[in-house]
Amino acid sequence: MKQFTSIWIAYMLPAVCMLAACDNYLDIQPKGEKILTTTEDYDQWLNNTTLASGLPNDLNRLADNVDNPTIGNPPTGINDFEYTWQPQFSLDVNANPAIWSTFYSRIYYYNTVLKGIDEATGTDAEKQRLRAEALLGRAADNLYLVNLYGKAYNAASASQDLAVPFVTSNDLEDDVPARGTVLEIYNHILEDLNAAIPSLPENNNNNRFRGSVAAAYSVLARTYLYMHEYENAGKNAQLALDKGPNQIQDYSTMVNRNSIAFLAYRSDAIFAQSCLAPATRETPSMPFLLTFDKADKRLNFFYTNLGDYSFLVRGKVQYQPNNTGAASNPNWGTTVAEMRLIIAEAAVRANDLTTALSQLDSVRKCRFNATDYNKYESGAQEEVLQKILMERSFEFPYCGMRWFDMKRLDAEGRMPEVTRYDGQGNIVGSLPPHSNKYTLQIPLQVLYYNNWPQNPE
Repeated sequence: MKQFTSIWIAYMLPAVCMLAACDNYLDIQPKGEKILTTTEDYDQWLNNTTLASGLPNDLNRLADNVDNPTIGNPPTGINDFEYTWQPQFSLDVNANPAIWSTFYSRIYYYNTVLKGIDEATGTDAEKQRLRAEALLGRAADNLYLVNLYGKAYNAASASQDLAVPFVTSNDLEDDVPARGTVLEIYNHILEDLNAAIPSLPENNNNNRFRGSVAAAYSVLARTYLYMHEYENAGKNAQLALDKGPNQIQDYSTMVNRNSIAFLAYRSDAIFAQSCLAPATRETPSMPFLLTFDKADKRLNFFYTNLGDYSFLVRGKVQYQPNNTGAASNPNWGTTVAEMRLIIAEAAVRANDLTTALSQLDSVRKCRFNATDYNKYESGAQEEVLQKILMERSFEFPYCGMRWFDMKRLDAEGRMPEVTRYDGQGNIVGSLPPHSNKYTLQIPLQVLYYNNWPQNPE
């Protein structure tokens, strides 16, 4: 199959060219021609905002904790289609394929480094570091893709379940690989991360958006969590804490969120990532808001129009973490708190309640004033697990992660049906347990160029 084929590049190339126009030392050329000559060039290439702040806000619209009381009936437009889990988010074959194109455009950047760094002018140590950072970034983005367009990892079927193509080229005229299986993509992710670790910097204290040893271990921890390999998830989460930041951002000592540092230098960020539009407000669902403890400072720091906390009016409360500026942008990447909650979940699934409760407490006590805090105690494994999962929903509400938790929990039979309503209470969408909708369909704009089997509706 040889066409102007690389659909993943074809749809993102205009964005790359716009960015290049701002970088006067770069000149994007087609067909993967070499345009970067020194390790400094490649280092600056990895500083691109597409990589630091380019994750798709669309992921939040898939989650069960968002509401849209003004949605039309029937839904219209990409945002509504995502919100109601339509098979396709756009029927226009000339449209940019939402979500898909974002991740493959980012992978293009990483593959450009991996394809060209060996020929660059610079030291071998610089080349190895940059190669390692590109491997880390590519692995992290493939982890999103396999969980969006492939079924939840199941050891019994992962070798047959189709996922996404594993793209290693940055040449516009190279053949597009076939869709790999879930197992193949996960193996590539693990291989990239393990290959990266020996050459990654010991820390990324000067720029949390860049790679480090701890960052790779943290992505490994997240990977194994999605694979339901909880022992490995916990081990790698602990390695991330041992090798990198290990202090949770303590809200209990803050009057407001203005003390939160800029994400690039935030003390609890292990691998910082931001979404494309961090100023976008999200509308929390009322059931989600009602699960909060009123004294939880995350509620008071990041949500507006709380009123008397009764949450009786849909759409009134808004999640707006950065209305005082970019400093308090949420981290879509990995954090100390995430690693502690992964360790807690791994422990409770092994029935080690002591460790699970200790790790859970290490996060929760930083989210309340000391006078308002009550340590959670339970001797029931399932109750502790549910508490940890709930804490994940509070800690990472709108940073692109909830959909993936829903997906892995649905595979365990732990997700109820999710229903969307318009402003008059009419049902406009539903997501039943074990629905095929948990696996997104390949965008038709991509299938137009590639003769691949489609995921079922």
